[in-house]
Amino acid sequence: MSLADPVTTCLSPAVHYMVCKLGFEIGDSHSVNSIVSENGEVCWRTITELVHYLESGQYQNVDYIKSVQMLGPLCESVHLHLQSLTMEQFEVQYSLWFQWTNCTELLLEVFAALESMEATAIALSLMKLTSCLERALGDVFLVIGKDCPFLLRDLLASQELAAVFGQSVVSIWLLKSVLTACEVHCPFIR
Repeated sequence: MSLADPVTTCLSPAVHYMVCKLGFEIGDSHSVNSIVSENGEVCWRTITELVHYLESGQYQNVDYIKSVQMLGPLCESVHLHLQSLTMEQFEVQYSLWFQWTNCTELLLEVFAALESMEATAIALSLMKLTSCLERALGDVFLVIGKDCPFLLRDLLASQELAAVFGQSVVSIWLLKSVLTACEVHCPFIR
């Protein structure tokens, strides 16, 4: 199945809107140089400035709708940048930054699968990537904590990871849990 084929979804209309349309409503573009430095480091400040919070302003109260809307153009810029790289360029620029995961080869394999544009290969790669990151983040958690959470969602919400990476970075990771929060924050799309 290629990405050009129509896709049937099990997502609710609210979640489908949040995942597939909301991030494309704003036509901004971002320079990849403002997101990733020349030596491959992620410029977290650029990304965290696009995350919005509800009126209470606490990190736990992310405004998912506004954040996804603002991060969409940034994600598109990163996507276009990665598409422009050859496998060799990607490996030279980014493989060093994957060493902490202990899955460098897997991450390079995921990049190769993204070039194929096969929906099943991309879905499988996303599952492998999630598993790899969950394991690596669990290892980071265990450096300063005990009893690592079983669920990725709980691991990302842990104070241990916030202490290592910073709460603003963890808030961005928590946007992944948008699928569950969307039903609460997006009642107008039913």
